[in-house]
Amino acid sequence: MTHALIIADIEGIAGVFDLSDIETCSRLYTQEVEVCIKALMECGIGKVTVCDAHDAGNLIDPKVTQFGEGKVVLVSRVESISFDKNYDFAILVGFHGKSGNRGILPHTIRFNFKEISLMHSRTGEVIPIGEVELYTRWLGSYGIPVVLVTGDREATYEANCFNPYRQTCCLKSCCQTNLYDLTILYGKLSHNVQSALQLDKTLCLSIDDSEIVVEFCNQDTTEALAIKGYNVKGAQVLFASCAEFVNGLYPLIDCLIQLDNEIWATNVAFLQSIRTLARPLKREDLELSDIGQLLEKNLLLLDAISRERILNKIQSLIRGNL
Repeated sequence: MTHALIIADIEGIAGVFDLSDIETCSRLYTQEVEVCIKALMECGIGKVTVCDAHDAGNLIDPKVTQFGEGKVVLVSRVESISFDKNYDFAILVGFHGKSGNRGILPHTIRFNFKEISLMHSRTGEVIPIGEVELYTRWLGSYGIPVVLVTGDREATYEANCFNPYRQTCCLKSCCQTNLYDLTILYGKLSHNVQSALQLDKTLCLSIDDSEIVVEFCNQDTTEALAIKGYNVKGAQVLFASCAEFVNGLYPLIDCLIQLDNEIWATNVAFLQSIRTLARPLKREDLELSDIGQLLEKNLLLLDAISRERILNKIQSLIRGNL
């Protein structure tokens, strides 16, 4: 029995623009996954495992498991995917562009990742990648080819950067001038699923043979990860492969959440002390100085070097006013 794996994310889903509208997002998310499942079933695929990889993994309606009698299984988050099962191929649904791209909701993993890159095994070139390449190489390490990637323009572009043979289906773009009827887009998606199944799947298999380099927005995060035993070199955290990174992703995220709380508390206390110290100064003295932008930073992005610069500048301004 042919077994397909669908890994789904929400930012590249057609019609999803406002993540705060959870009800609409969940409905559109579920609908698009259903289109994929139906297309697979119509092509004779015997079993489908769907992984809701977005955040807590609870936005795809469990009703998707009603397709066929016991032929569809829904799991939450990639850490719940069991590789004891034999998946013949995988499809990435609803994926988005990486951080810094022009996508509609671009990011890489979560807000405090500045950039994830791979060290090309042949050329030695450092190449920025997003979640699409992370997951295709991770699945490749288990011998699972990704035959189709759907989502926004940036995600589908990345899907073909390292493998131009793989099928892609763009369903949204920040450059589009018309909002298309979802029925038309779903028809396109269904056709692409059918086309992807005609590919030589062995040519869609990614090789996970490159070191992964991760940079965070806050250098304090990197230094704290070094203390916790992560492989840190300079301002970067290193992983031997995409498999090592993805297999340890959720423990890493849990660690980052803890560090975020610590950084937030540190910066709140710091700003409270700075407000007291800066009372003799005028507001415009600070806003127009070279630390103005630092003081406007998100509290989670203010690092030790920035705090030292702010403190030194305020002390200098105070001495100048005496």
